[in-house]
Amino acid sequence: MWLLVLFLGSCSSWKQKDFEKALEKSPEATAEVSKDSAPLLEKFEVKDVEASKAEKEKPVIAEKKVVVKKIPEKKSVKTPEKAPLVGPVVKSLPADYPPEMPAINEKGKKVWAQYKSSHHVGDKIFLDIHYLGMTVGKIMVMNQGKKMIDGKEVWHFHARFKSAPFYSNIYELDDTVDTYVTADTFQTLKYTVIQRESKLDVDDIQLMDHEALKVYWLYRSERSDGKKKNKKEEKYIPYYSIDPFSSVFFYQGLPLNVGDVYEIPVVNKGKVLMLRSKVEAKETIETETGVRKAIRLQATTQYSGDQLKSGDITFWFSDDDKRILLKARAKISLGSVTADIVKD
Repeated sequence: MWLLVLFLGSCSSWKQKDFEKALEKSPEATAEVSKDSAPLLEKFEVKDVEASKAEKEKPVIAEKKVVVKKIPEKKSVKTPEKAPLVGPVVKSLPADYPPEMPAINEKGKKVWAQYKSSHHVGDKIFLDIHYLGMTVGKIMVMNQGKKMIDGKEVWHFHARFKSAPFYSNIYELDDTVDTYVTADTFQTLKYTVIQRESKLDVDDIQLMDHEALKVYWLYRSERSDGKKKNKKEEKYIPYYSIDPFSSVFFYQGLPLNVGDVYEIPVVNKGKVLMLRSKVEAKETIETETGVRKAIRLQATTQYSGDQLKSGDITFWFSDDDKRILLKARAKISLGSVTADIVKD
């Protein structure tokens, strides 16, 4: 998934304090896209909760209008035709809505029925990325609290990845991931991936309108040789869906009982993928933070990313009320890549 990217090369030791200092030096990147997307970006603009409330509370001076009272006419009540349930409200589907989407949505609906919000503001974890016994990078994952988008309260989850210093001499990676999901229903509204690498810069923005059942994908890339690529796509999505990164936090709100199976619709780059997850066992594992009780979960998906194509990913979450990610492992063609917690 989002954090298990294949990084080749060797590296020297990299202290945790050095990584944290590196994060402080580089501010969060801001995606850049074409100007014609401005109205869409404005709708999905991220605002502070207090600022949004103050904006709503501004007094509005209404013009005086002469109201002419009319005797209401009696109207016959028409019973609405039945339509597939796509969310909390029964609504008609677009004429060109993909025929397979309602079935995908029904699978997601069953999972969302089990979800209960269980997130903690300020939670922050650091993980080391290992390949062939070497630390090739580090990741920070953080819950940055609540924000507002289009009048909706959302959770803001953030991740930052940096390649290890020795590997950076070969190819430097500095990637940022941010996702904003509705606080009440846990549906992604905005998902951004910003890549700042030696030979490639990428701004990837995905905006999800669950009422319109659509995702708007805005993409820009520029290679070191000057080649540029711009994309703007609009695709249908199921009502119940999230992005790849927020799936890690979605698990925090699920029961995670041994034997549970969850089929979660994941939207990425205009594609809808099914993330099939099975809770395999509860066990005790050793970590850099000590011995921890954990819940092991196996996930399988067809991923549309450029590095990790498809296969199995195993997650270990803490067996407590926080359900933080302790470890993750992905099988690849040459062994496996692991992410291990080093600080929380």
